Amino acid sequence: MAYDMIRNLILSGDKLPGTRLVLSELEEELQIGRGPIREALMRLDRSGLVKNIPYKGAIVASPPKLKEMRYLYEIRVNIELKLALEAMDNLTEGDFEDLENLYDQMKKLPESGGNFFTLDRMFHRRMYEASQLPHLCLIVHKLLESVEVFLNLYNYEPQDCSHFIEEHALILKSLREKNGKVLSETLEKNILGGLNLIDKQYQQIIKHS
Repeated sequence: MAYDMIRNLILSGDKLPGTRLVLSELEEELQIGRGPIREALMRLDRSGLVKNIPYKGAIVASPPKLKEMRYLYEIRVNIELKLALEAMDNLTEGDFEDLENLYDQMKKLPESGGNFFTLDRMFHRRMYEASQLPHLCLIVHKLLESVEVFLNLYNYEPQDCSHFIEEHALILKSLREKNGKVLSETLEKNILGGLNLIDKQYQQIIKHS
């Protein structure tokens, strides 16, 4: 529980990169004992979301640099298209209900985007689980966490999230119809759309630095 709660605080942007994660403060904030929190921070250090620095304690790790982000997205496209195509033939009605529920939550978010990328990660994760390729899924989950930290730090234009919502509708439709060609094309566009947003944000950072 401590691991999930701290992890979600980081992925949602509530705990920004560079933030010190003080045991006493987390204990009060989460209402969880210090022992489980300390264990969770060690586990988060192994995941790359947290850095435990001698004599300083735990801090939220910085997201990947742009060059590394681009490599991460290349790997994502390669693996995620394979997982989606495998999942397409295994999805049950229960799986579709979960995916459509997440899609409905995306549509209800305010125009500012809210926690859109958290829902996006949950949607992709739920879809890929049906591939029955758990080791590849674990790799993708880690890649998604690495980029979501960055995506949730910034507010995007309403039309950006609108495009993503339209793409998720088409992903659902192609999964239902077992149309692998449309699924692959739409999913690749959807994944790389996130990289385009990151690219724009990095340019803004450079411009104002």
